[in-house]
Amino acid sequence: MASDAVAIRPIALGDVVALRDCVDAVMRERHYLAYQEAFSIEETKAFVARNMRERNPHWVATHGPRIVGWCDIRRDPIPVQSHCAVLGMGVVDSYRGRGIGERLIRAALEDARVQGFERVELSVYAKNTRAHSLYRKIGFLHEGIRIRGKKLDGEYDDVHMLVYFL
Repeated sequence: MASDAVAIRPIALGDVVALRDCVDAVMRERHYLAYQEAFSIEETKAFVARNMRERNPHWVATHGPRIVGWCDIRRDPIPVQSHCAVLGMGVVDSYRGRGIGERLIRAALEDARVQGFERVELSVYAKNTRAHSLYRKIGFLHEGIRIRGKKLDGEYDDVHMLVYFL
């Protein structure tokens, strides 16, 4: 299965169930995201609808009817920080290492540029060196570290904060 068989496109409301399944798969790995299981269908639908309504970039990677990755960029709701946004993303395990994450991020960042965003930030766990390398390759800058910012099953990990200026 080549990465060219995977399409990158903006999310649609009809994607809610497939998105939830994708997010849940990544969350249940318990390594990369802050939550360990996906939100309800209703919560996922509200999140997608809000992103669409507020024109927050929200892109998905699809392989046939299945969503295998996502990238969303949510504008900060605080008025003096409305030029800032937070990026969230994930790719299903069996699709990693094929350039899909990079394609998703680049599409979402270009959309953010068009929407007038100026600053996109994210956090990544120190042990997630593969994602950290991807973000640096795209041009994210290291902004700081929350030492022992993650604790799961009694184990700590540092949280690296990165930023990208549009």
